[in-house]
Amino acid sequence: MSSKSKLSPKASNRNRSYELIAEAIREGQISFSSSNNKEIAIPSELMKIIEDSVQALSRGRKVELVDSGLEITTQEAADYLGMSRPTLVQLLVDGKIPYTQSSEGKHRRIQISDLVDYQKRSHKDRAEALNRMVETGQAMMSDPDYVELSMEQIISTIKEIRKENAVKPGVTRNS
Repeated sequence: MSSKSKLSPKASNRNRSYELIAEAIREGQISFSSSNNKEIAIPSELMKIIEDSVQALSRGRKVELVDSGLEITTQEAADYLGMSRPTLVQLLVDGKIPYTQSSEGKHRRIQISDLVDYQKRSHKDRAEALNRMVETGQAMMSDPDYVELSMEQIISTIKEIRKENAVKPGVTRNS
């Protein structure tokens, strides 16, 4: 890989190097050269992957490229999501994450793309629920008729919010 903008070999700061690479990517200044020095254009899809990877690495995060169609075991999926396997299996049974099941019905497999989708939905749902709770609290505090709630009322409100956020059972991929 070559760059029309020169990266200083003296740059010992890895984050600065990542910043320079990201800048070169944004400016369209990164290209590949063949063995006969013919410049090869990098497809935009690949540039996006490189740019996202460089940004994550500059923040000290780990980067792995995985085929989105890859199917993994329930234990691998549970590890990926940071939960127990029984909790993950319950999400599968409840239809919250699609999966395939072997013809014998013994082994479930989950596509990595479905896990990423679930993770995004889950983060979004939690953020929305937290925002609603904050808004409700702020509204209550500014209400002149505000009365302190009992613990039972607080628990009841939280349960209602959880019910509202419950993901409807999805489609299961059966093979």
